[in-house]
Amino acid sequence: MKYKQIIFDVDDTLIDFAATEDYALHSLFNKNRWQLTPELQRQYHAYNQGLWRQLEQGEITYEELSEKTFHDFIKENFDLEIDGLKAMEEYRSYFGEAHKLLPGVEDTLKFAKKQGYKLTVLSNGEKFMQRHRLELAGIKDYFDLIVTSEEAHYSKPDEHAFDYFFSRTEISPDQTIFFGDGLQSDILGAEKYGFDSVWYNHRHRKNTLNLHPLFEVENYPQFVKLMQNDFEKKY
Repeated sequence: MKYKQIIFDVDDTLIDFAATEDYALHSLFNKNRWQLTPELQRQYHAYNQGLWRQLEQGEITYEELSEKTFHDFIKENFDLEIDGLKAMEEYRSYFGEAHKLLPGVEDTLKFAKKQGYKLTVLSNGEKFMQRHRLELAGIKDYFDLIVTSEEAHYSKPDEHAFDYFFSRTEISPDQTIFFGDGLQSDILGAEKYGFDSVWYNHRHRKNTLNLHPLFEVENYPQFVKLMQNDFEKKY
């Protein structure tokens, strides 16, 4: 086999992030009696993505993101002064219970395991929450190693996150391939670290960063096909 290890991202690669965010956001807003319109939800999604990009680029810390997210958003849209950390803690409790898998995930993990790949996770997220969601989704036991940015103290694409990950596995980067949806975090991180990746572009985004994943797929059956062909490029 060309590779021995596959690293998976979690949110929007294994677990449907849009469904998770929708559930957690509605639960938080309903509990606090804040009106959540479709337009406000779209604004939140764009705002939250911007904060995560700042985190990935090292412009803010995880703690700052946690404090700012709801404090600033609720202040801006409702003119209310709230405890940002308390609201984030509540949001994460709802987020941690949502675990809808994307189509084809479990069949693909079964196939990859049968092929002899070591399956691992590297996620920008909290240790307990990500493990808990993978467990609720019924797929935690497929993975030999689960690493989060909370444990690594760095977020993808920072090379220190990958340093920490590879210090925990006996398989080298040149025997590893990354499968993830995040252009800014997963694909850029793998490229900067010098190993191969497959971009899971199921949201049909543009490659605005001019990155070079080995392959780009839109669904899990396409990824299975790559494994069946031992990730060989056909010219």
